[in-house]
Amino acid sequence: MFLAKRHIWAVFALFLFIIYCGDPKNETDTGQSSESGAGSGYTVYLLDQPGFQQLIGQRNGRILFINVWATWCIPCREEFPDLVQLAEKYQDRKVDIVAISADYPDEIDSKIIPFLQSQQINFPVYVQNFDAQEDFINFLNLNWSGALPASFIYNANGEQKLFLLGKQNYEAFAAAIEKEL
Repeated sequence: MFLAKRHIWAVFALFLFIIYCGDPKNETDTGQSSESGAGSGYTVYLLDQPGFQQLIGQRNGRILFINVWATWCIPCREEFPDLVQLAEKYQDRKVDIVAISADYPDEIDSKIIPFLQSQQINFPVYVQNFDAQEDFINFLNLNWSGALPASFIYNANGEQKLFLLGKQNYEAFAAAIEKEL
């Protein structure tokens, strides 16, 4: 009896901890948990498969442009200013620009946030948090080898319409988006 009461109190304490220390923006309900750089002003979100499915599925009439990159990928770093420019151009249109880092979640503060600060990003950034890299790659596109950078465009219904492999520029990105608008 005493042991059962201790378990009940432990569960209750865990419940209270989750409520009081949970994500204040309530972003965990999409499968995305918030990770932020200490005092950086930037927030990077972990993106697991359910969160990714929700990101793609809940388009509300908006096109989704996803760029997959990594801090160690030179072509990814070179095309990042074009993504910032793209997000500025489409901020008032029905287009969501999103970047997903292929870096590891434990590199958010040490590598990802410092890079984002240097770029002055203006769009959401996620870090893939799938159980296996292969699951992430196959979820995006079965024909994708995982080579970076890679960009994907989903229409307003959440259907993948375009897959761009390798470094692109602003003009190529904008032309691909305009085709879907």
